[in-house]
Amino acid sequence: MLSTIFLSIIAVCLIIMVVILIRKLPAVKVINPNVSPVIQQMTVKKKLLEQRLERHFKTGASKLKEWLKPSFNYLTVKLRQGYQALVALEEKYRHKVLISGFEDKVVQEQKVDELLQEADKLVAEEAYQEAEKKYIEALTLDEKNYQAYKGLGQLYLKEKDFEHAKETFEFLLNLNQGDPFIYHSLGDIAAGRGDLRSAEDGYLKSLALDNKEIATYLDLAEIYLNLDEPRKAFEVLSQAAIIEPKNPKILDFLIEVCIILQDKTAARKFFRQLSLANPDNQKLTEFKERIGKL
Repeated sequence: MLSTIFLSIIAVCLIIMVVILIRKLPAVKVINPNVSPVIQQMTVKKKLLEQRLERHFKTGASKLKEWLKPSFNYLTVKLRQGYQALVALEEKYRHKVLISGFEDKVVQEQKVDELLQEADKLVAEEAYQEAEKKYIEALTLDEKNYQAYKGLGQLYLKEKDFEHAKETFEFLLNLNQGDPFIYHSLGDIAAGRGDLRSAEDGYLKSLALDNKEIATYLDLAEIYLNLDEPRKAFEVLSQAAIIEPKNPKILDFLIEVCIILQDKTAARKFFRQLSLANPDNQKLTEFKERIGKL
């Protein structure tokens, strides 16, 4: 609005100068200065007139500039103040949005955690359908929540819904290919379907990422027994026994495999270890009799 007013003032001043110039021009005619002394005098007057007009123009322009200077200064200050106000407002809005977004994210994460806890509790109670709803609700809030997918995959595995379990864990591989739990779970799914070689592959990949997980050694040994490869089962269980030499599950399994292999010496060795690690084990008497028949 202010810029329009100032442009209008400048235009009016220019029009006034042009009018003055037009009024004076009749006295200034282009004539050959070599005609006569009188004409020469007129030429001199013409030059004087031109110089006077030039001085008037410069003086007018200077006065106009001085007259408009305070207005331009005022306009500059106002524009600068307006710009600074806009910057401050933008910064305030950005800060407000950032805080709001952070608060929303925190509330969302808390809600997802609550849903996952409820789902895990329902799984423990074998309320699988209700648990599934909780996991899915959590995923509607956070579509890439890793723990929600893991819980959902385990749930399908417990229900022996191998198709959906496989889809879930294969999707998890897209999110993280370095999680041994995923490969172990895919091994469990393959074993449940009777695909023992795929199960072996899943367990071996899991152990390659985590060679301390005893459950994986036990599951892999079970696969080798089902594949009628007891020697491999013995090797796998021997590795597990190095990690946890007093684990009753490992020692129990090793005695079973030694009996299958007819290895009486190794069977007695692990029998003694089991007797020391778990003297109340109800299978000790049975094992002693079976080893004695080797």
